[in-house]
Amino acid sequence: MDPDVAVLLRRVPEFTDRYLLLVEQADGDPGTPATLGELADFAAELALQLEGLRPVLDRLMAMVEELSASADGGGDLVAGAFLDSLSPDDLRRLRPWFGRATWAILDDLELPAGTAPDRGGPRRGRPGTDATRGAP
Repeated sequence: MDPDVAVLLRRVPEFTDRYLLLVEQADGDPGTPATLGELADFAAELALQLEGLRPVLDRLMAMVEELSASADGGGDLVAGAFLDSLSPDDLRRLRPWFGRATWAILDDLELPAGTAPDRGGPRRGRPGTDATRGAP
């Protein structure tokens, strides 16, 4: 096995099953070019999965933002039922999709020290939404 392939398998263990199938199909070491070709297919499949999930998450978080901004108690509902249900890691992962109203609610929540998501980093929400312009 090429040393670069060994490093690849250590760093991306999720690729191991595909690599072993490639080894089986080649009756031995498939070589680095074939391995990288298979890795490209794997990367493309992962990107396609992300692409398919992003619109759902965009719509979901847009609805949360609408509820957060509503005058009829939606913000309290979002704070108590949605945001409080998320772990600190979940809050961090969802940070790019928070709009202005959701950030305002987060600012008012009493989260344990060091667990609140910061506002730094790139915004990856839908173009034209608060999430892409950043929070106040």
